[in-house]
Amino acid sequence: MTKRFVFVAATLAMVELWCGSALAQAVYPAKGQSPQQQQQDMAECNGWAMQQTGGPGAAPPPPGPTGQGVRGAARGAAVGAAAGAIGGDAGKGAAAGATAGAMVGGVRRRQDRRAAEAASAQSSAAYSNATAACLEGRGYTVK
Repeated sequence: MTKRFVFVAATLAMVELWCGSALAQAVYPAKGQSPQQQQQDMAECNGWAMQQTGGPGAAPPPPGPTGQGVRGAARGAAVGAAAGAIGGDAGKGAAAGATAGAMVGGVRRRQDRRAAEAASAQSSAAYSNATAACLEGRGYTVK
């Protein structure tokens, strides 16, 4: 019994390392499956879940620097310079416009990053659910 527990724990640890935290579930053989059978079933269910969902975190990673702040600053400076020229000081208008444009670009970048993180979390949950469904269909209890 102790050897079986150690084998199952080691198998789960390997799956956890391979899949990341998406499969942070405990899998118990409910129909007397051997450790070897459990390992085979877990590998097959992992493959099936990968095909169904694209894998844990299959959504694209959060975007890195995109230049949105720079583009926003340039647009803001152009608009600010035009407005400032009407008021008599194009330089001050350009500076104010550049600051506002950079802030808008930063907000957009944060919104894009949050959306990508949410999509990744949703993908990980779908993968985890698919893996659990497969294992439960093969007679395992997944918690």
